This record gives sequence, C-alpha cells and structure tokens, in this order.
Amino acid sequence: MTILLLLLGLVAAMGAGVVLTLWRLTRSGPRRLDWSRDSELLLSTGSALETYQPMSRLFAEEDLEFLATQVGFRPALEKRLRRQRKQVFRLYLREVRADFARIYALARAIIPLSQNPAFAGLVTRQAASFYVLLAIIRLRCMLGWYRHVSVETIDLVTAFERLREAARASAAVLTAVPVRAG
Repeated sequence: MTILLLLLGLVAAMGAGVVLTLWRLTRSGPRRLDWSRDSELLLSTGSALETYQPMSRLFAEEDLEFLATQVGFRPALEKRLRRQRKQVFRLYLREVRADFARIYALARAIIPLSQNPAFAGLVTRQAASFYVLLAIIRLRCMLGWYRHVSVETIDLVTAFERLREAARASAAVLTAVPVRAG
C-alpha cells in the first residue's frame, strides 16, 4: 500500500511539473522587443556553458574526497560544505532561470518578425526542454539527490545556449534586413 501511495505521489508530482511547465510557456503573451534591456545577454560573446560550468561541479565527489584527506577534517565540516554548496546551487538555478526567461521573452518577441518558419518551433522546443529539465533538477534537489545533477545541469545550460544562439541568429537577420516603415 505504501509503494502504491508513493508511486501515486510521484505521478502527481510529475503531472504537476508538466502542468507548471506548460503554464510557464503560455502564461505571458509576446512582449514588445526591448533591445536596450535584453540585448546584452543575447549579444554577449561568452557562452552560457562557460558561465554556468561551475554549477555542474558543485557536487563533485573528488572535492569531498580531497577534503577528507586534509588534516583537521571533521564530518561537520563536510556537512557544512554540502549545505553551502546546495545554497549556491539554488542561486545558480535561480540565475540561469532568470537569464533563460529574458532570452525566451526576447525570442518570443522576435518570432513574428522572423523570416525562418522553423524558428517558432525551435523556441517552443527549447523552452519546453529547459523547463522540463529545470523541474527534474528541482525535484532531485527536493529529494536530496544532488550527486547526479551535473548531467542535467549541463543539459539545462545547453538548452539555454541553443535558444540564445537561435535568437542571436534571428536577431542578426532582422538587423541586416531593413525594416519598412508602416
């Protein structure tokens, strides 16, 4: 009976995650293009993979193994390090989500102006991928499964980077094509 309730709870949580993801994707309509506010994130030369790479290393076992070999090591120190790294990881997640939301809003604003008919589908797929991965990572964190988040973190940042590259390419085409005054 306990296993059945656990499975039912897991299915309910996954369903809630899917509903939340779909709600986030559709909750706000396209906004006006605001290059002054969001263009620095879109046009920055560094990749999101480089920016958020430390996030995937926060729970590396090598660090804890090294710490255990040091003079004066105490289990309380390891506990404190894990707790602090969890806090840092949550901050990283908040930042990557905020950056993604800015790029996603910008990409959605570009969709009606884009010459590429596949751009809208790409934006939607990348946003769905990002939010599903974010929900999975948050679920793992909620359950305390931090050791295996590095792969999902890399996939999350890759989804962010793909959307940014697609938006950057579409924006470059838009700025290269003269816009007719209506």
